[in-house]
Order: sequence, then C-alpha cells, then structure tokens
Amino acid sequence: MVPTAQLKVFLPLASFPPRERDRWTAYVEAGCGLTREEVADVEWRETSARLIGGRSRFGPDAALVRRAGRRTLICPLQLELRAAFALELFRRTIPDVVADAFVPDAAVRDELAETAVAGRAPHILDEPWAVPLHWLVAFSPDERRVHDPPEGRGPRVRYLTTVGQAVLRLERAIEIVEATIEDGDEVLLSLAELAAWLDGFDDDAVVELDEAGIAHLRSAEERRGDRTCAEVHEVLDALDAGDLFAAAATFGAIRSRWSAQRARDHAS
Repeated sequence: MVPTAQLKVFLPLASFPPRERDRWTAYVEAGCGLTREEVADVEWRETSARLIGGRSRFGPDAALVRRAGRRTLICPLQLELRAAFALELFRRTIPDVVADAFVPDAAVRDELAETAVAGRAPHILDEPWAVPLHWLVAFSPDERRVHDPPEGRGPRVRYLTTVGQAVLRLERAIEIVEATIEDGDEVLLSLAELAAWLDGFDDDAVVELDEAGIAHLRSAEERRGDRTCAEVHEVLDALDAGDLFAAAATFGAIRSRWSAQRARDHAS
C-alpha cells in the first residue's frame, strides 16, 4: 500500500441532511465509530476489495467520530467514492490496459467511473508520499499538534482548524499569489481547488491534516522539528511585503527538502 497523508473534514452531526443525520445518529448511539487504527486497516482492505472484486462490506456506513464539547462530529470514510477517485487518478498516470488489469471486472470499472463523475465530494482527500504544500496554507503553525500515541509508535503530527478559518487563509493566499507571481497558475489552481472543496462544508466543521501513513517515512526527530507550515506562511508574508528574494529563498529550501524526501521514499 502506498503511504498517504490525509485531509479530513468532520461535519457536526446536526449539519447532515435529515436522512443522513438519522443514520449517523444511530451509528454513534450504537458505538460503531471506528478508531484510527481500525480505519487504517479498513481503508486498505475494503478499498482494495472494492477495486478488485466489486465488494465492500461497509458500503456507506463507516466513519470516524470526534466529540468536541457537546458536539458530535462525523467524518464518513466513503470508501467507494474514494476508490472511484483513486482509480480515476490512477488512470491519468498509466496506460488504460494496465488500469484495466488492476481492476479486472469491467462492471466494477463502470460503476466506479460513474461514481467519480457523480459530483459528490469526499470528506477525505488522500495524497501519496508527502503532505502537499498548499494543504499547509489552510492551517496556522500554532494549530500543529504533536503527541505520542499510547501504542508507542513515535510522535503523531496533526493540524486542526475550522473550515471557515481554512477558507479565509486560502483566499488570502490566492490574492497574494495573483498579485505577485506572474507564472503562478499551477499554484493558484491548487489553492482554488482546495478552497472550493472546503467551501462545500459548513464553516464550523473541523478540518484535520493527518500525516497518517506517511508519518513513518520520517524519523521521530524530523517529525517533531518540522517547520514546513510556518515556512509556507513565511513565504506568503514575504510575498505580501514585496520581498521576493526572501520568498524565493524560503520556498526553494522547502521544495528541496521535500523533493529529496519524495525521491528517497520512491527509491525505497
């Protein structure tokens, strides 16, 4: 399995449409919310089962559940929807014959293709090998959380904010890039797509960046000392102040560091 980072949106239970709200209320009351360890196992086994054999025992009913004060927050795994997006992305990078061999059942391929273009937005975005830099724009450095899980697997790094705050930061970044970088179309597209995705959720929903599967591609010391989020915001602040030299130097250092990690991980 390719290690991935994840961006997850936890929606307040009260914000779901009535029928979905009833289903998730029953799910929570039955104590069915999955732990993070269970999610890692379920996502791999069930998504693979859907892609290869057309079967997933969970269907739409699997979710992470968080509690914040009196609020219950739900992040549906949407395994079939994410399998469809994964296959669509996979097809863009390899010949069709290889993708068809990976998902041998033509009926499954057709169903997944229909799901991918149905216009539904997943609550979870997956990115292989490393955290995309534009994801970090959505968070403030002081929203970084580092703690050691009880199972002793080294520090776990997450970022937590609200959708409303994340969208405001992305919109500011878009304005800065538009005003200062002549050839910034690719960066602008990445920022705009992320802002549009988040804008489909309530402002008070919680968005979490989780290093998830990529966490152990770096040492514990590297994870604890990472300043990439702060550096990304330093780049934006330098651009906003008109200091293009400082912005370029900081961005070059970030890109060099993460490019070296990607190359090392792919080689491994």
